[in-house]
Amino acid sequence: MRRLVIGGAALLGLTACGSGMQGGLGSAFSPTWQNDGGKSIGALAQRIAKAQLPVGRGLAVGVTTSGLVVIGLDGSAKWSRAGAVDARPAIAGDVVVATGGGRVFALDARTGKPFWSLSSEGRSLRGAGDDGRVTAVTLGGRGGGDSVVIAVDRSGRELLHLEAKPELGAPAVLADTVLVPWSGQYVSAVRLGSRDETARLLLRDKVTRVMQIGPHLYFGGMSLTRFDDRIDQAGANRATQAVLPTRPLPGEPRLIDDGTRVAPPVANARDSIHLYARPAADGAHFAGDRYAATYYRIAMGLAVDSGALGWVRTLPAPVLGGDAAEGGFALCDATGRVWLIGAEQGTDAGSVSLGEPVQSCVVSAGSFTVAGGKSLGSLAEQVEHAVELDDAQMVTAQGFLLERLGSLSDPVVTKVLIDLASSTRTPPALAEAARKLLAGRRSGAEYMLEALGREYDFLSDVLRPPPVAPLADALAAMDRKDAAPLLARHLNDPADSPEDIEHAARALVKLASPAELEEIRSFFSLYRATAERPPLVAAVIAAAETLLRIGGAEGEKLVRSAAADPLTRPDVRVGLDGVLPPAKTTAAESTAD
Repeated sequence: MRRLVIGGAALLGLTACGSGMQGGLGSAFSPTWQNDGGKSIGALAQRIAKAQLPVGRGLAVGVTTSGLVVIGLDGSAKWSRAGAVDARPAIAGDVVVATGGGRVFALDARTGKPFWSLSSEGRSLRGAGDDGRVTAVTLGGRGGGDSVVIAVDRSGRELLHLEAKPELGAPAVLADTVLVPWSGQYVSAVRLGSRDETARLLLRDKVTRVMQIGPHLYFGGMSLTRFDDRIDQAGANRATQAVLPTRPLPGEPRLIDDGTRVAPPVANARDSIHLYARPAADGAHFAGDRYAATYYRIAMGLAVDSGALGWVRTLPAPVLGGDAAEGGFALCDATGRVWLIGAEQGTDAGSVSLGEPVQSCVVSAGSFTVAGGKSLGSLAEQVEHAVELDDAQMVTAQGFLLERLGSLSDPVVTKVLIDLASSTRTPPALAEAARKLLAGRRSGAEYMLEALGREYDFLSDVLRPPPVAPLADALAAMDRKDAAPLLARHLNDPADSPEDIEHAARALVKLASPAELEEIRSFFSLYRATAERPPLVAAVIAAAETLLRIGGAEGEKLVRSAAADPLTRPDVRVGLDGVLPPAKTTAAESTAD
């Protein structure tokens, strides 16, 4: 096996002997390289401009306790391979690459037939690329370091083997040239059978992967930079580049995994919290102005430009991997099912199954297109379904979804918030968040009135009273006087909390009419002497204000009598003195004075 060690003193010697080779820039990964302003990478792009990469048909690979399970996104090419792997496999076009049992091997993605197998020399897979004839692979130690890039043809003949001291990322191969990212900012181009670079790319953005997306290669780290005729301008930030705006999302998901790290065969939380997006045809934008964010069992579709929430899917198990396809997304969950989701509306475009639960999952969309699918209801209904999940792990995403939901003016959103605030299935923190959002609603009054008409009824499984307080605040702000009879009845409903009663009483100060006088009088007479909690004290004083407004002389007489009665609670008496108007003085009293 041919081996070239790049590092330490050997690095300087190879730099010297290699720099004189025709078309070379010196030894691969040399730290003494001088920035050429993009000339070498631009020349390479021109030389191989007509080279074409085969586009894979779309594939999902799952890691199980016994080996690998594979299926095409169209349901075809289902196969399995026994034998443990020591790292997450990679999909390169129609080739599956993995390491395990001390070997690195490549399999035909359509049949599982081995292409080749070599000793991994104690290293594990980082990444792989394939051009239809040759597979390029980077390997490394689990703790970093000990990097190597190899290139192998279909017969198993090793065409390149370079060991390097810097951390190497996931490579690609095209037109007899292997492209390898390293040190976070460089991509070295090495001809097969050579030890020297033919070109080097300097990126101002972090790069750890060379990725094939459709027919194009992209350099990925924090963004996606396309390898095209503008790549020579990358150093000046004028290359073709697609960048997702940075937004606060649950779990701070990332778009591109670090290609310089060995991904373990068992997925972790970072695999369930991820972003998925596909560059548009121009390479400078994202297809359909849509990207997906996952948080364990919840997937969200977001607009690239505005960040607006477009759809929500709730899955039966945490997402472990996925990819953005033409027209949508393919997301693989822990049960081994790959869900196909339409990009625009989050439609259910079907699914395929790997046949058993998986420990991790890798998906490559290739040329697969997500088409059609059935609607899963309105956005409000989709959010409601996600928020109702009784899973403490989901609370962060559920709170995010509730906040986004509250910003929508659709009256149906009001109904969803009421249902969430009233349901015993809603976690307490989310029920409270729904109540707060309800207080600010200015649409959906018909749903608010209907909810106020419901009462606690154990036999009818109405286990929570309606969220009276936020409904009262919202209806008062909308000046809905038709809510007054319902709110007045809630003053005397024993199922309502003191806080709900207080807010109902405050709303009635504005909304009540003489028709509600009897309900309000009953509440005032009962609680003026028994209100112990501050919310009930405030409710009694608000009821007094309403009696003074709608009760005429009889109402004022009732309030004055209560203010003078020693049986009235002292804090209530103080409040009543504050709302009573000055007593009117008769002519006889004025003469006597």
